[in-house]
Order: sequence, then structure tokens, then C-alpha cells
Amino acid sequence: MKASVKEYLVYYIYVSFKFLFTFLPKAFVKQILILCAKLAFRFNKEHKHIAKVNLDLAFEDKKSDDEKNKIIYESYKSLLFNMFEFVENQSISKEKLFAKAVIENEEVILNALEEKRKIIFITAHYGGWELAIPYTALKYGTLAVVNRKMDNPLINDMYVKARDRNNIVMLEKKVAAKGMLKAFKQGHNVAVAIDQHMKNGMEIEFFGKKVYATDSTARLAVKFDAVIIPIFAVMNDFRDYTIKVYDAIDPLKVEFKIEDKIKELTQLQANVIEEQIKETPALWFWQHKRWKKFYKNLYKRN
Repeated sequence: MKASVKEYLVYYIYVSFKFLFTFLPKAFVKQILILCAKLAFRFNKEHKHIAKVNLDLAFEDKKSDDEKNKIIYESYKSLLFNMFEFVENQSISKEKLFAKAVIENEEVILNALEEKRKIIFITAHYGGWELAIPYTALKYGTLAVVNRKMDNPLINDMYVKARDRNNIVMLEKKVAAKGMLKAFKQGHNVAVAIDQHMKNGMEIEFFGKKVYATDSTARLAVKFDAVIIPIFAVMNDFRDYTIKVYDAIDPLKVEFKIEDKIKELTQLQANVIEEQIKETPALWFWQHKRWKKFYKNLYKRN
């Protein structure tokens, strides 16, 4: 598809920022990103409102407005640090990428690989997700990752090439289920972020509120006896992360409490994400309408 003049302009602006961020001292880049976070917190009223609605739904009165505002600001900072990871990890060496993180509970992944189990890595838009995916793919083998195409075809092409360089196969979100099936048959493991708003899906609870969630990971796990391994890149500081690996959700070992195994497995995955968000809430991407399906009116600004 031929790119428009506007798309070329955005592409060249992006490439210019990428060049600057690559060669500027990293301490200086960090301060620029912190300044951008402060500006976004002050002037981005729409997304600040969305984040506040989400925090009210998640924590109700368990956190004060001051605490919630601090979380929103830190969430902007985390997002911008993660965007830097998106830019930098397209071109750095595997060794430099690994140097930015340590991994906890790695034996969960190693055991699954040793047992030759198929693996579904689940994560969220949390901390350095643009580090967690290439880190996992480069260290443990090719990953098929569910992702939505970027609107700008020029930037999307750059993104796909970078993913390929980092041992990642891109799966179009619209046909994710078929893509994951194909990936398993080709001997790849898969990875998907499962924390965003969905118009349709399996109805579950998230922070005690109704949401829709994808059940494709649960169905795939049951069909292939695959293990579901939650991973999160917890940000310690700029370019400094801990890859946190949770215990595997194994459909062969789960003691199911209800007849609907798919629903229970889907809920178990959401529970892990909720647990991690509660541990360090400022690292989640609060600026999207996670509860829109059932609480649409709350997101409207007066």
C-alpha cells in the first residue's frame, strides 16, 4: 500500500527522533522523557480522565486522589520509558538488550522447554513490555507475537523488520487464533498481551468488575496441552528492568472448580495480571478504556 505525504512526514519525524535518542547521552534522554511525562500529565486531559476512571474502578476509595494522581504521572513516565525501549531495541545487539534486565523464576520457562511443552507467554501493557518480548524471544526461541498493525505502513515495515531481527514473528490481531495455531504447528511458542478492552470475548472479572477478555489463549492451551507462562518486565529505572516470571498455569495440573475450563483458565490469567498491577500499579497503562464494555458512560467527560 502506497504511503501518503502525511505518513512520510510522520515517518521522517520518527526516524529523526530515533537518531537523536540513539546518539544523545542516555542520562539526557531520560530527563527529556521525564519532562514529556510531566507535560502529558498536565495537559493530556482526556487520557488523564480515562486513567482516573480506571483507578476509581480498580481501587475505589482504597487509594486517595493524591495517590491516584501520582500513579497516573508515574504511568506516563513508565509508558515513555517503554517507548524508548521500542526505539532502542530495534537496533542494539542481543548482549546489550540482555544487559538491561535480570530474570526471576527462570526455571519455569526452562522446565517447560525441557519437557518439550508448547508455551503461551502472556503479558500486559505493563512496565517494559517492549523489552519483555524481544528478551524472551532472543533467549528462549522464536516467538509468534499477536499485534495490531501500525497505522503508518512505513513505520510498520520498520517495526516488522526489527521484530524479525529479534527472533519474533508477527501475527495480525484480527486473525490471531489462526496465527497462533499455525505458529504451534511450526514449532514456535506464542506471546500475547491480554489486558486491553475487547468488544467481545469471555466475560470475567478484573478488579472485581466485569470485563471481556480473550479466551483464545485458554482454548489453545487446552487443545495443545500447552502451559501458560505470565511474564512482566518490571521497571526499576530507565533501561533497567526485572523480567518477572510467574508460575505456569498448566491445564493438565489445574484443579478446576467449575465445569467451564476455558472460562476458569481465562479468569486465572486475569488474576495474575491483577496481582502484578496491584504490586506496582504505576507501571500499568491506565490510559486505555479497559472497562468500556460495561462502564462506558464513566469515560465521558462532563
